[in-house]
Amino acid sequence: MAEQDELAGRRENTDAVPPGTPNSGENLCRRCGGTGEIDGADCPDCRGTGKVLTPVGGAG
Repeated sequence: MAEQDELAGRRENTDAVPPGTPNSGENLCRRCGGTGEIDGADCPDCRGTGKVLTPVGGAG
């Protein structure tokens, strides 16, 4: 289980889409679990916000 947790911290947020993508909305960042931090530093995927934009209804 510890290995899974370690690997989860290294994964990219593959669901994230660029700002301005039609039919996208805020979602919790999967990489940091919405905390905005990994190992005491800002999460590189959400830049410390805990949120990312993801497709809604087939966008992206």
